[in-house]
Amino acid sequence: MKLIFLGCGYLGYNLSEQLSKYYDVQVIGLDSPYTKLSNKFTYLDAFNDEFPNDFEDAIIVDTITIVSNNSKSENEEEKLLQLNKLYQNLFNKLKVKKIKKYYFLSSGGTIYGDSSTPILETAQLNPKTLYAKSKVMLEELLAKSGLNYVVFRLSNPYGGYQVTDKKQGVIPIYIERTLKNEEFELWGTSHTVRDYIYIDDFAKAIHLCIEKDISNETLNIGSGVGSSLQDIFNEVEKDTQLKTKVKTIPSDVPIVESIVLDITKLKQLTGFEPKVSLSEGIKKEIQRIQEELV
Repeated sequence: MKLIFLGCGYLGYNLSEQLSKYYDVQVIGLDSPYTKLSNKFTYLDAFNDEFPNDFEDAIIVDTITIVSNNSKSENEEEKLLQLNKLYQNLFNKLKVKKIKKYYFLSSGGTIYGDSSTPILETAQLNPKTLYAKSKVMLEELLAKSGLNYVVFRLSNPYGGYQVTDKKQGVIPIYIERTLKNEEFELWGTSHTVRDYIYIDDFAKAIHLCIEKDISNETLNIGSGVGSSLQDIFNEVEKDTQLKTKVKTIPSDVPIVESIVLDITKLKQLTGFEPKVSLSEGIKKEIQRIQEELV
């Protein structure tokens, strides 16, 4: 089976490395801090360049980020329309190439809005930000594209190799600031609750979906367990015996206060069970970052 990743950021790089244990993997995209680490990477603009001829019967895994989590726009409608046109052209090109399936990484952490209980895929969507609205729009466009697809509504992934200079990835950033005795900037409050999934578990979920030949489904991907930022801070302090000064900064985009994903459907279809607890994952991250800082 051939997997072709579009995009070589945090997810594209780490997932391609994990899944290359099982499949013939290629990564195409634009330059990033991760591309120099990948021996599978080829520079190619997925929206404007012609694709090679070996896409037939491949699974495409879309990890491209055009609209970031904190993006704002004075004209959201125009921004979404531009994105729609780019992806409509991409889907048309891929249909000509006769791909097997298209995996789209949506955002389970933002598109539902707030929920005090684990939320199912059938819940009404409530995207608050441009980023979340873009994910909902692209889910809908993909469903109408004629491509075989799977939409992964992903929670908050962490683990593996992750650069921290883009202010994304609260767990590795907080750990790094702690180990370097630097101040941590918190956007929002420490009481916000998220569903965190270790990158190895996410890769395993994709592997199972491939093996079970899941098609035309929308699936929550997460641990099914909610943890607050304060829980993370406490765990890092316990494991490192270090305390970090936290500076709270008001967010200029709407924040989801609480969201945990119900992963019952994923479990039923694939037999998936998350293996790495948040406590274990944080320990792994501390060890990795300690080694990098030596």
